[in-house]
Amino acid sequence: MELLDSAVDIKVYNYSDRTVHSEKGLVLFKKEKDNFIVAGIGEECERYWMDLSDPENYVLVVPISLGVIIDYPVAEKLLKYMLSKYIFTVNGKKKLLKRASRVLLVLHEPCSPIDLRAYEDLLMLLGYKNVHMITSKTDLGGLTVEEAIWKMEETQGKKFDCAIEITKNNHFEYAKYSYEKLLDDFKRWGVEASEIIK
Repeated sequence: MELLDSAVDIKVYNYSDRTVHSEKGLVLFKKEKDNFIVAGIGEECERYWMDLSDPENYVLVVPISLGVIIDYPVAEKLLKYMLSKYIFTVNGKKKLLKRASRVLLVLHEPCSPIDLRAYEDLLMLLGYKNVHMITSKTDLGGLTVEEAIWKMEETQGKKFDCAIEITKNNHFEYAKYSYEKLLDDFKRWGVEASEIIK
């Protein structure tokens, strides 16, 4: 499905217990009367969506597409859910305090300054005072992204609450989605794809 192809995969790194958790960047809404309520978030959305007997009563939302936030309120719900599940809950109980007010954000896709500010504002809205970033332009000094994430506390000399990585497990899906969108643009512009793509 084209919609699913553009969705990111989100990884949350917990510095306290050094665990990594991953979810699909999806949120499923169900229409009830005049309102939409959240019916699923993350990996469960894909399963629910495929098995729905009444899909006309549901809306599947991709809040972060190709690494860029395109639906801010829904992206907030998605990240808030993941942080609550994987960072703010220990042995089934909610933590009263964050480990630190710092968070690391890792972005693999190129983002404009406006896109970066949207991420920063969102994480500050979720309670973080300091947002550190690793972007596609960051020099990691020969480290892999995962190595850089785990070494961040040592590098900065400060504690971090967690790291959030906006990534894609299957880049073929990005390529397929982008190619299909490009073909749509060619059609809209009245240009034959064969004139450009040899």
